[in-house]
Amino acid sequence: AVPSVPRPSSLSPGSSASDEASLVEKHRIAVQSSWKLVEDGLGTDGTALFYDRLFESYPDVKSMFESSLGGDFDVNEQAEKLFHTVGMAVDYLSDVQSIVPMLEDLGRKHAVAWNVKREQYDAVGECLIWTLKTSLQRQDAWNSDVADAWVWAYQMIAKVMSDAGEKKAATTATMGRKVSFSEMKQVESESGAGGEDDKNQKANEETQAPAAAAGPLTPSIRSLIRAGITHRDDIKLRPQSVALLVVDVQKELSTIEPDSPHMDYAMEAFPRMISNAARLVRKMRSNRAKLVRRMAGETTTTTMATGSECVFTYCEALTDDSRDVSLDYKLSGLLLAKLPCPSRPAQFVLGVEPVRGMDVCLPKTSCSVFQSTNIDYVLKNLGVEQIVVCGQPIDQSVESAVRDAADRGYLVTVAVDACAAQSKADHERGMAGMRGFSRHLSTDEVISELTLES
Repeated sequence: AVPSVPRPSSLSPGSSASDEASLVEKHRIAVQSSWKLVEDGLGTDGTALFYDRLFESYPDVKSMFESSLGGDFDVNEQAEKLFHTVGMAVDYLSDVQSIVPMLEDLGRKHAVAWNVKREQYDAVGECLIWTLKTSLQRQDAWNSDVADAWVWAYQMIAKVMSDAGEKKAATTATMGRKVSFSEMKQVESESGAGGEDDKNQKANEETQAPAAAAGPLTPSIRSLIRAGITHRDDIKLRPQSVALLVVDVQKELSTIEPDSPHMDYAMEAFPRMISNAARLVRKMRSNRAKLVRRMAGETTTTTMATGSECVFTYCEALTDDSRDVSLDYKLSGLLLAKLPCPSRPAQFVLGVEPVRGMDVCLPKTSCSVFQSTNIDYVLKNLGVEQIVVCGQPIDQSVESAVRDAADRGYLVTVAVDACAAQSKADHERGMAGMRGFSRHLSTDEVISELTLES
């Protein structure tokens, strides 16, 4: 089950559920409003201040970073990563359960890569609160309510990450430990297994391991299709086989000319696209976490969970002068001829941002992601058979991706209210152009089909 939100420590033992909900909401508002001041006032300088304090107070933590990253250790880079992670967690406080899977994943990675333990989370918390206090006191914005709120928020983050990390460390230790003969006999006695039957069971598990990645005895979707009989609307989304493809939802492209005659459409369509794309991302990450937990509970296999992947593609050149972008882009005006690049990376829209190391990120230099990236290779490696597409422009990059995906054998669903264009006519033209290649559903309908029990 998904971990619950820690009960605020300032509540009295006899407080009601409504009292708790009210205080949680108060904490959320205090954290989000104060973080905005930190962002505006200090930016990543604030997290650099945090690392200075952490390494001064806990030198062993710095040694841990340096031993793990070697010559690649860069405190400014680490500060930027922390700034992004805290900002993301703060944004998701309005929907805490959606960020739990991301925090669990980070906790597992910290446990494996750096052997981070619970006491080190305590050290980080102490220095983070000190940094926030130092920063916010300069703006007369630090008080007991803000302090209580940040303690509550960090306790939540630390508990989820450390619990997941400890579980991962315990699993890893068990898998790598030699088991004594007496322990083996005890397990056989308790389970009633052993002898030739046990050997046969093990052999069967080993030969069936690749299939376990898609779920026990789960047939491929393609194997269920009968040519000329099955209709694309007959095939519902399967969390174990699907990926969400987010196309070009980036700040550089989420614009419209101020004198455009389509401003009314844009003012409605762009916020709707961003809101619904964010809902789809949260749903996928939540499902992904459930699939990972299920697979972690399968002690008979070492295969990885598949399905419910988030794939972000966005316009970004490989060179700073954009000389590698497609000829079409070079002929399509300055916006596309001079794309974001390594020195000016793409800027993502708040709420629809990839989590590096967890989501798949594919910068592209052409209209279709299938033409200028290795997405087909990646999706096949991930075991993906179905793709849910959202983003913009629906009549260009989205439509190109949908058509190319369908031609490559993927079953495509378009979340039409999680897409946008430059005008209503463009939007309708894009939908018409994809109709023969995909299913068209609302975000609510997609989420309904993706419902996955914990």
